[in-house]
Amino acid sequence: MKHKNVAPYDVLVKHRGMRWPVMRQEDGSYKETRYRFVEGEDPFVKAGAGIDFYHSTTKDSRAQIWFHPYEAPPEVPDKAYPFWLSTGRVLEHWHTGTMTRRVPQLLAAMPRAYVEINAKDAAALRVANGDKVLLETRRGKLEITAWIGGRGEPPQGSVFVPFFDENLLINELTLEAFDPISKEPDYKKCAVRIKRIGQ
Repeated sequence: MKHKNVAPYDVLVKHRGMRWPVMRQEDGSYKETRYRFVEGEDPFVKAGAGIDFYHSTTKDSRAQIWFHPYEAPPEVPDKAYPFWLSTGRVLEHWHTGTMTRRVPQLLAAMPRAYVEINAKDAAALRVANGDKVLLETRRGKLEITAWIGGRGEPPQGSVFVPFFDENLLINELTLEAFDPISKEPDYKKCAVRIKRIGQ
């Protein structure tokens, strides 16, 4: 069955995760799928098919792509708000934290949100790791701790804040605009300025 192929938990832990679908081999071991929908890699692609998007709703094994006109972002960095603010997830709190922050181990591993700043931008702003900074957009402001050289360094001109922390409501700074086609809110990016507190 194309939706149920996963390895047992003890196997997943040993591998630190495996790419789906994961198939049990004749010797009892489990093999992940490195490239999905590709013959010779994905066990559900029949020999000779090459590429097969076997979940295609049109039943023709082709990928479905919807073309739409480009829609410019409703806000971009400028002189007053020179950085991109991007929000997203962290491993420990994969959603909003409503469940994961109740798990002591996950809360201890990532107790509060932060702002990740590119090292060159931080140096120009005279912001050090652990400093409190003020993030400000056209909709609001938030005091938050800076993390320099964290898990993933944002590109120069960008900052990242996870949205799991109910004590640091980053979405109050983001946009209410939404995509006219999908109706998806544009919470993920907006223009922001940064100031070290006590400066």
